[in-house]
Amino acid sequence: MNLRLRFFLITTALILLAGLAAWVPVHQLAENLIEQWAVRYAEKQVLYDKVRTLQPILREVTLARQFAHSRQIKAWARNPDDAELTRRAIGEMENFRRTFSDRSYFVALLGSGRYYHNNAANEYAGKQYRYDLSPDKASDKWFYGMLQHQRELHINVNRNEQLGVTKLWIDVLMRDGDEVLGIVGTGLDLTTFIENVVNRVEPGITSLFVDHAGVIQAYRDQTLINFSSADLQKGEKKSLDLLFDRTQDQELMRFVMKQLESSDTRVISHFVEVEGKRYLASVAYLPEVEWYDISLMDLEVLLPVSSFSGIVAVYLMTLLLALVLFNIALDHYLLGPLARLEKVMHQMTEGGYSEDALPMNTSGEVARLIGHFRVMANSVISARLDLEEKVRERTESLNQLAKIDPLTELLNRRGMTERLESEISRVDREKRAFGVLWLDLDLFKEVNDQYGHRAGDQALKEVARCILSILRKYDCAARWGGDEFLVLIESCEEPLLNAVGERLRTEVAESCRVLSDEGETVAIEISAGGYLVQSGDSLDTVLQRADEALYVAKNAGRNRFCNYSELNTERAG
Repeated sequence: MNLRLRFFLITTALILLAGLAAWVPVHQLAENLIEQWAVRYAEKQVLYDKVRTLQPILREVTLARQFAHSRQIKAWARNPDDAELTRRAIGEMENFRRTFSDRSYFVALLGSGRYYHNNAANEYAGKQYRYDLSPDKASDKWFYGMLQHQRELHINVNRNEQLGVTKLWIDVLMRDGDEVLGIVGTGLDLTTFIENVVNRVEPGITSLFVDHAGVIQAYRDQTLINFSSADLQKGEKKSLDLLFDRTQDQELMRFVMKQLESSDTRVISHFVEVEGKRYLASVAYLPEVEWYDISLMDLEVLLPVSSFSGIVAVYLMTLLLALVLFNIALDHYLLGPLARLEKVMHQMTEGGYSEDALPMNTSGEVARLIGHFRVMANSVISARLDLEEKVRERTESLNQLAKIDPLTELLNRRGMTERLESEISRVDREKRAFGVLWLDLDLFKEVNDQYGHRAGDQALKEVARCILSILRKYDCAARWGGDEFLVLIESCEEPLLNAVGERLRTEVAESCRVLSDEGETVAIEISAGGYLVQSGDSLDTVLQRADEALYVAKNAGRNRFCNYSELNTERAG
């Protein structure tokens, strides 16, 4: 009998022994509790949540409907420019504001497109007219969408970007006969609503509210709430599918929602899986607001293991005995030999290897494993030196690639910084100067904005090409960042620095051209600042002075070259 079969028979016998001791009573008790208690409790909880949720919303809906039927506001909506009607309407709005729980209201007129609002702080007293609605604004889609669908009532979570507030909005169509005059309503503070309604439940119970499409309207995790869900496309909406792990649970919840809407059943409960845990989901329909109330009960919290402490104790003792026996067998047949094999492998990683330390009195799979290890160890030792050499070469290649800008194939900031530091050290030793040119593409942002980033990338490549065509083999250039380049000129004096800087500027202006997507030719120009590095200069000093010269060239009208030393001469003069 081989090792695998022995372990299989032993573990099977131990697991069956422990499982039989605890399975029958635990299974029977758990099933009875879940079926008789958990389902009933869940149904009562969701009905309680239904009443508790509707109370604050229905009051506001009733007041909002009264608001929409105000004769003064309707008369004003037909003639919004009439000063007297406006004064009366504002007074009527303020009366309703004091009755709403949130002490806020809004009125959106269809004819004039005007939006009126005031809040609990009476912040907009005398200036209730806030802004104009527009069908071209994404933030106003809620208004025109509701008008298009002719929905008399719409309850929706949304953020009003103009007012800077996020609320549970209660929107009511304002009609005069068959004519729609606009939309009025109020809002409930989303955080307060969630705290008072969604979060005010017992531990182990999670409540959420969704609409007919399963889109989440109220949930303790506000990141899953859809703002202005009526205006979103189907793929953009955050639905209750995000909560359930299994597709069958998602389909089940949608079937239950349709069943509740078309029948007299008040609550339907099913078991589902959420984040790998089993929950009892109870669903109730709220026709008054066209929402569904879903309560998820965590059975591990509501039915803790401590309730079955006696049965669990028996199970754990049996399992402990099984584990002891299993480990004795495991150590004898597998762990002991493998521990000695591991010790030899550790010696091998340290550079040493002794076959005498390998376990000898073994059989079956372990013996074959040790034999394979002997062969492998000899192969690894012989290949180690080759591998280390290849790693060293590959590391050097990667380090070199890390210093190259992929777009222009010049040095990048890191590579140029290392080269500058090396040259500065050499200047201090040999007292021999070198030059630095800082180049910047003129109006590069406009090129990107007008002709696209592809044209901008072409411009950078063209400038890099011009730089390389002018420099000597032992000089170097780098893309310093964005549209900036840095050029290092070895063994340089002021005349050479001036000549190279001016030639670079001229060459770019005369030969650098790129084509836009429409075939239009775009000319490229640069501004440049130069500095001749002397002994004692630090890297920061070099960069600062070259940048200062570039800044002067830019301010002088662009497409200029400026030497820092000449700049100082002008200042001294």
